[in-house]
Amino acid sequence: MNKPSKENTILFPLFVLLTLLCLFIMLAQAFAVTDENTTVKTSIYEERVDGKWTIEKGMGDRDELLISINGEVVHGDRLRYRLMNDCETINVLTQFSTMKENPKTKNIKKLYVSAKYIEEDINVHIPFVNKMPWKEAAGVDLDMWVFWVDLGWYTIDLIKDYHKNMDEITFSIKHDALFKADNYLDYKTNSWSTNGMNEALDRAVNICKNINSINTQEVLKS
Repeated sequence: MNKPSKENTILFPLFVLLTLLCLFIMLAQAFAVTDENTTVKTSIYEERVDGKWTIEKGMGDRDELLISINGEVVHGDRLRYRLMNDCETINVLTQFSTMKENPKTKNIKKLYVSAKYIEEDINVHIPFVNKMPWKEAAGVDLDMWVFWVDLGWYTIDLIKDYHKNMDEITFSIKHDALFKADNYLDYKTNSWSTNGMNEALDRAVNICKNINSINTQEVLKS
């Protein structure tokens, strides 16, 4: 067997060192990408602040975002902008919570009701009504129903333009032949501030685009 040359003896440790260095760099990059993905998905949600629009987790798809604000008349009845994955389309939602007793409430499946949005008379869709699980969640025997209201789908630019120079958004459900609102709702009107609305929409759009970019990279790597 030939004795290793002095040159080979020197080069072999260098080769091992370079190999380990390359491996370390590759692992560092992999962890950096993972950490970036995790950071983006966990830091995008904001703490709710009264009277200000903030970003929170979507209601369904994990990558959808909700931009919302508390109500001024009924605090818990928030106005919500549901941002779709195209980062351009908004589904406008709100709710009307009520403790008014009516045996017909539990049988409501879907409704189309007359309403007033700021100064505009419109018809809106109530896709469903659900009972809040107070007894199961907190042990409180309290009957509260939530009428969910779908106000439609709009582009972000249209929403910004429509509410330009407005400090407040008001919305009312009418009592008429279409829906006897007084028989079901404690409050038929709510209002919401526009404070920080455009800024929150812009932040949400940037987050949405970043999420889409990360998801595209993950698909290309798979």
